[in-house]
Amino acid sequence: MRINIIGFSSKGCGLAGRICKELQNEGNECKAFSKTRGENELEDAGDLDKWAESSFKECDAIVFVGSAGIAVRHVAPYLKDKTKDPAVIVVDELGRHTIPILSGHIGGGNKLALTIAGLIDSVPVITTATDLNDIFSVDVYATENKMHISPLENVKHVSAALLHGKEVMFRSELPVNGNIPKGLEEGDSGDIGIYITTGTKRPFKRTLRLIPKCVTIGIGCRCGVPAEVIEEHILKVLKENDITMKSIRAAGSIDLKRNEKGILQFCEKYGIDIQFFTSDELKGIPGEFTESERVLKVTGIGNVCERSALAVSKNGELVVKKALGTGVTVAVSIDEMYVKF
Repeated sequence: MRINIIGFSSKGCGLAGRICKELQNEGNECKAFSKTRGENELEDAGDLDKWAESSFKECDAIVFVGSAGIAVRHVAPYLKDKTKDPAVIVVDELGRHTIPILSGHIGGGNKLALTIAGLIDSVPVITTATDLNDIFSVDVYATENKMHISPLENVKHVSAALLHGKEVMFRSELPVNGNIPKGLEEGDSGDIGIYITTGTKRPFKRTLRLIPKCVTIGIGCRCGVPAEVIEEHILKVLKENDITMKSIRAAGSIDLKRNEKGILQFCEKYGIDIQFFTSDELKGIPGEFTESERVLKVTGIGNVCERSALAVSKNGELVVKKALGTGVTVAVSIDEMYVKF
């Protein structure tokens, strides 16, 4: 995590420096700052409003070693929403209490607070209801397992139902490893439920979809095919097979397309990692593929998209074989993946 830490007194700056070093030892990227005229070795934070603004833009978490009031006043102007805001932690200058005050779940604030408390032997003060009542926290689970949450507003409905002992259904497209959390009931219908899926269906009246990034796409195209044409075809294929873009983890193609603008622009637009493979690497992919004599003459292999989808996957299998578009082909694979509790 990228973490900025700030102290507001001599004792606070000493503790800020200690927390910074401890978190660096844990593998985090940390910087400690000072907002006091007293002597210390920390970098001067300068204007506190500007420091808070830049920290919000650059960091995953901000730690204030001082009063909660100072923290609240200076982060308030930059709040957006729980999916974008960094975690904000307050530690008193004596290190007695460590309190996450923002983005405790999705931003990892609660987890970071527990880590800091353990490092400096302080008491963590966790105020989120699911944690206090030892109830399954669906947004924490999704964040830790890199799943997209949709719609985010249904998190509160699921949490409220669990807290009040109401029935919350659970369904998963992926095989489940372990027992599902207490309070969830496996089923295909109901008033409210959690659905782990790569698609768009909503089996419950109020469905909270958790979308794992476990889908890969293989792309083949003729030279000069515009990004818009590639995008249109891929979105069409995904829609026809009920696969959401939110589930795409990576894309693959042959190295002859390494500088193909259409492919690169499409992947950049959607933030998709693209990997390129030599014809020999793609030849080594086992399986039966939809071969083309024309593609074989141009690339040295009879099929690019299907082999590429598998090459970039994690022990995956094809769920969509070569789909032809205007100058573009696409195939889709899904990783071998388990839902773990």
